[in-house]
Amino acid sequence: MKYSGIVLCGGLSSRMGRDKAWLPWQGRPLVSHVVEKLREAVDEIVVVAAPDQKLPSLPARIIRDRAPHLGPLAGIREGLENIHNPFAFVTATDAPHLTGDFVRSMLSLNRSAALDVDGFVQTLSAVYSAEAGAVATRLLEAGRRRPLDLLEKVDFIKVDPDQVPHPESVRGFNSPEAYLEAVRQNDLDPFVKLLQESHPSQSLPIGTLSDVLRAASINPNEFDVHLDEKQIEGGLGIPVGPGETIRITPSGT
Repeated sequence: MKYSGIVLCGGLSSRMGRDKAWLPWQGRPLVSHVVEKLREAVDEIVVVAAPDQKLPSLPARIIRDRAPHLGPLAGIREGLENIHNPFAFVTATDAPHLTGDFVRSMLSLNRSAALDVDGFVQTLSAVYSAEAGAVATRLLEAGRRRPLDLLEKVDFIKVDPDQVPHPESVRGFNSPEAYLEAVRQNDLDPFVKLLQESHPSQSLPIGTLSDVLRAASINPNEFDVHLDEKQIEGGLGIPVGPGETIRITPSGT
């Protein structure tokens, strides 16, 4: 049987402070990493993105979420309506530990299924049937937006972590601190580059933007700060990942 994969990447990332899809992970954007892991186990991949969201080049079809304000259930609906196989593994973008073995094991059940970790159903790292797309539409029309409501409507099964390989695949991160800690544990070169006119470039440990500027003894109130050529307007709490470049210019230049 052929299977599909759906990546949800159109969320607001409000706690992270920046688009999770572009967070560096092992030398590439996080969404690229997740798509590559999915490719090990599925025959097609659909990425559900926000209407104006920019993404790196991906070996996947990009579908724009018609109702991003309705949360992940709307994204799941969009993905399920655009697949060509009877089942899909749905994952959020922040799934750095995802493995092909885990996805294959879940899909081999050939029914809607989700891991139950200490009583918490992992709805954004789960298998959904293609028919569930129509059910999701009815739920959204009724004002119900929880992915768990959808799984319960389609009579899913709960899977114990001991029954599948690499259950850590469901672990993600929702805050700058969680992302940075995960990078420190998994990246061999956790440094960022800082460029400032008339100064030699500096290699500094990853951290929040505030941490990096403090390590370089730079007062952000006196400079414009660019992250990979995009000017940062406030947001000193955002994480800066390995390989990214911070450029400092005098304010107003």
